[in-house]
Amino acid sequence: MKKWEDKAYALLRFLRYPKEIRQFIYTTNQLERLAKEIKRRIKVIEVFPDEGSVERLLYLILREVNERLNSRRLRGFNEDGIGTYHVLANNAFTQ
Repeated sequence: MKKWEDKAYALLRFLRYPKEIRQFIYTTNQLERLAKEIKRRIKVIEVFPDEGSVERLLYLILREVNERLNSRRLRGFNEDGIGTYHVLANNAFTQ
């Protein structure tokens, strides 16, 4: 319990962010989805001729996921608000 108390600042760091974006910081859904997508694609191929083919497949999967995520709009972020949050010296946020 003492370790948790000593490291509470790190564990709860996401609370410093505006409420609208906290859910995107503390969730692992995207990471779990990515792992599932990689497993699904690898299962189809079954046998890879060399290490380079695995790297190419991973690159293509990550590129596709990156393009898909870059094109979506996140709830809580609007066009005017993107990039307008600034960190102050005391790690507080202002808009």
